[in-house]
Amino acid sequence: MLLLRRAYSTNSMTYQILINGSPAVQGNTASLILIIFIVVLILGGLIRMISKKLRENDTLKYEFITIIAHKFRTPLTHIKWIAEERISTIQDASERENMIDLENSTDHLIKLTGTLIELTETDTESKALYKFENASLSELAKEITSTAKDMFHEKNIGFFVQMPTEDIMVKMDKPRMEFVMQTLLDNAFIYTPTGRRVDVAVGVSGRKAIFAVSDNGIGIDPSDIPHIFDKFFRAPNAKSMDTEGFGIGLFMANSIVKRHGGKIEVFSAGKDRGAMFKVILPRK
Repeated sequence: MLLLRRAYSTNSMTYQILINGSPAVQGNTASLILIIFIVVLILGGLIRMISKKLRENDTLKYEFITIIAHKFRTPLTHIKWIAEERISTIQDASERENMIDLENSTDHLIKLTGTLIELTETDTESKALYKFENASLSELAKEITSTAKDMFHEKNIGFFVQMPTEDIMVKMDKPRMEFVMQTLLDNAFIYTPTGRRVDVAVGVSGRKAIFAVSDNGIGIDPSDIPHIFDKFFRAPNAKSMDTEGFGIGLFMANSIVKRHGGKIEVFSAGKDRGAMFKVILPRK
C-alpha cells in the first residue's frame, strides 16, 4: 500500500511516502513537489506494467480503469489538502505560485477522476444521475482551452481558439461536459505531431451549439470511422502513436453527449490528413 502523510517534529514538518507502512521517501516542505513527482512516477510505472497484461481482455481493462480511478482519488485529495495548507504559510512568492498551480492541477485531476469513476461503474447509468443546469458552453470551453494551451505550445503545436463574444447557453452536466472537451483536446494533443496545429471553434448553427476540435495530425482511415466510438477500439495508427491508451475516452464522451440530447460527428480525409470532432448540443 502506498500512502503520503505528514510528520511533525519539534522545529519542522516533513512529508513521507509510506510503502506497506514503512517510510520510503521523506523530506521537508521544500521537497513536497519532488515527493509528489515520485508518487506519480511510481503509480505511472505500476499502471504501465499492469496494463500490458490487460490489452487483450476488454472486461479486465474496464475493471482495471475503475480500480485505478478509485485508487487515485484518495492520494490526490491528500495532496490537495496539503497544498491548501501550505499556501497559507509560504512566504516566498515563487514557491507560493508553484503551490497554487499544484493545487489547481490536483483539483482538476480529482474532478476528472470522479467523472471517470461514475462513468465506468456502469455502461447504462441513468440520465437521472446527471445534474443538469443552464450554463455557458462558451465559458466552459474558454476555461478548458486556457488551461490546455501551455501543453500544446510546449510540444510546438500551434493552438488556435475561435470563441464567440456572447454566451452560448445549453442545459448540461458541467463536469461531464468538461470530460468531453478534455478528451477531445487530449486526443488532438496526442495524435498531432510536433510542428503542426490544432484549432478549437465554439459557435452556433440554428438552435444547435457547437464545440469543434480540428487537427492536421495522423488522421483516421475511412474504414475505422464507423468504429471510432466503440468501447476499447483503437485504430492501428493510433496504437503506434500512443501505446498506453485504452480506447475508452471517445466511447465515454459519445455516451455523455447522447445523454445531453446531442451527438458527436467525426470527419477525416484519411491517414495523415487530420481529423475533426464536432460536438453538437441543443441550445437552451
